[in-house]
Amino acid sequence: MASRATPPNLLLLFPDQWRGDWLGCNTDRTPYGSAPVRTPNIDGLAARGTRFARMITNSPVCAPARACLALGKRRHRTGVWSNPDDTDPAETTLFNLFQDAGYHTMTCGKNDLHKGSDDYHNSGWVPRLGAYGFDDAIDQRGKMNSGAAMPDRGGAYLEYLRSHELLQTHIDDYDARKQKPSTFATSAWPTPLEREQFMDDFCGRAALELLDRAPEGKPWCLWVNFPGPHDPHDAPRELQQRYDRIEFPPPVAGEETMNGSPIEHQQLRRNYAASCEGIDEWVGRIVDAVDVRGDLENTVIVFFSDHGEMLGDHGRWAKRTWHEPSVHVPLIITGPGVTGGKVSDALVELIDVHATCLDLAGVTASTDTDAVSLLPILEDRVLDTTHRDVAVAALDEWRMITDGGWKLVRVHGEQAEDLLFDLQADPTELDNLAAKHPEVVADLAAKLDVHSPADLRPKNGAIVYSEP
Repeated sequence: MASRATPPNLLLLFPDQWRGDWLGCNTDRTPYGSAPVRTPNIDGLAARGTRFARMITNSPVCAPARACLALGKRRHRTGVWSNPDDTDPAETTLFNLFQDAGYHTMTCGKNDLHKGSDDYHNSGWVPRLGAYGFDDAIDQRGKMNSGAAMPDRGGAYLEYLRSHELLQTHIDDYDARKQKPSTFATSAWPTPLEREQFMDDFCGRAALELLDRAPEGKPWCLWVNFPGPHDPHDAPRELQQRYDRIEFPPPVAGEETMNGSPIEHQQLRRNYAASCEGIDEWVGRIVDAVDVRGDLENTVIVFFSDHGEMLGDHGRWAKRTWHEPSVHVPLIITGPGVTGGKVSDALVELIDVHATCLDLAGVTASTDTDAVSLLPILEDRVLDTTHRDVAVAALDEWRMITDGGWKLVRVHGEQAEDLLFDLQADPTELDNLAAKHPEVVADLAAKLDVHSPADLRPKNGAIVYSEP
């Protein structure tokens, strides 16, 4: 890529738990049904840029996924195996690299690189964020963490609620959800908070504040980590009312009851869509703020997520599983030099955003990376099929690999088994063909062992790093 006279700014819009098929513009790949969710601002980004229809996360859990993105490495090389683990501050992150290249780096919302240490301050800043490569931050806890019954904990959003005498109201609401006969993830009522008090709205305002504080005449990188649409599905009533009586596709192979209690599938899907629409409105406001700064024409905007949400498909909720609604995430990239109105079928991993952002900005990447830049696709210089021949994801319980047609899942532990799906003929993954195609299993298993080796987790369990 030729060097730019003026390095582009980077705006990374990163909601938590947004499944890949829930976008208003996503009408071409909907094996789980077409969800009537409204996302006009995100759709506008797709119209001006390139949307990737086949991106998977490297690990469908919050902290491991963010570590993969920050380090440009697959899960087995990050040291972040699950949410109790921190990203090592001694590692070189994407944001360190931008900082070294002269960028002003910022983050707000649910950062989660330091999730294991639980070190949050009411100001939104802790020294560890500086080690990760940020110059400014308004860091907040995620949704479940914000509602824990520990009212004296630190955190920018908790301090906001505390100062408005709303923290106990929020904690009491989450305590009530935990008492529901089914699960926390299937509580279907709105938050008692007003729209402006909701945590996604706090995150959106924090993004605007950081942009306002960013110095003029210097390229910037802003990572906006919306806490939603993560469960519980508690969007404010103002947003939920927009979806009253709108019918959503029912879950595929879903359960109608849980622990003897009926599941309100339609309301839960309406609530999830309401959270998505609320975040979409903030996407529009943040992009408008970039425009007011005079920076929009020279800003790369990336919309993507850490993992998806099962929403009752296959009887599952939230994430942690290898099913497509859990591992398939959205990816839209727009900005200077990016082909507009394109939908790419390239196999993409979350880590590839790491390499792509560096490439778009002309910043030298680390040589110790598993990420592959998407820039040749964004500039229409190569065929999409030349990007990756396989993509992988993993958790402790399983590893998976797909070549876009076949998908192999290797389940570990006492229930060890191989699962093989033909994603073209069976996109909702209902028919395990492993016994019928052992040669496909063997071929994909050999590739999986190269790209995502098993049994690398230290025997002493979680790794939590101390401050350097």
